[in-house]
Amino acid sequence: MSDYIEFSGKTYEEAISKAVNYFKVPENNLIIEKISENPSNILDIVKSKKTGEVFIKAKLKDNQVYPDYLINALNIIQNIVKNLQANVNIDIKKEDSGEYVINLEGEDKGLIIGKYGNNINAIQNYVNFIINKNVPKDKRVYIVIDSDNYREKRKKKLIEIAIKTAKKVQLTKKPITLPPMLSFERKIIHMALKDNQYVTTYSVGENPYKSVVIAPLLDVNNLA
Repeated sequence: MSDYIEFSGKTYEEAISKAVNYFKVPENNLIIEKISENPSNILDIVKSKKTGEVFIKAKLKDNQVYPDYLINALNIIQNIVKNLQANVNIDIKKEDSGEYVINLEGEDKGLIIGKYGNNINAIQNYVNFIINKNVPKDKRVYIVIDSDNYREKRKKKLIEIAIKTAKKVQLTKKPITLPPMLSFERKIIHMALKDNQYVTTYSVGENPYKSVVIAPLLDVNNLA
């Protein structure tokens, strides 16, 4: 969709809201130009003078066309943000892997993240549960919800925990069970230690909050 589409409203914000509702994407993913002073046709000029309406034209950035599941996820997040009365902007990023990341940035990012990341993890779990409801397992998709680069910071912290715990297990020869984590966080622990020669990792418990156990590898030389 390369052509601009015109929208009008009593205020600039109302016109933008109409554009957002039409394209079903956040404002940050639109190219918007204010054209109140230069509407494209004489009828708009007459209407603008009579009503004082604001005119804009908008189109998707990079001619993006989003899949239905992403639009569904955006609608869910917009409702959550509205209910929380959080002042944040919603932006979409597509990773090289094809995975979509929805970023929530703004002065209320702390509210979105929550203590220990509880809120942002709950939002991410809920969104992915809804968009994958009644979807066959081999066709399920996964959307990452991020704010203030929380995911990258959390990943670094988890890797630090994994390495530190592995060293302790190596010294004590006793397994250590980490606190319950979501599946994508457990994967970070497993990947961080997959090449470690002294410990192994496995998960215990029930989804969605299983725990990772870091245990010493058996010394095959002492098994005889």
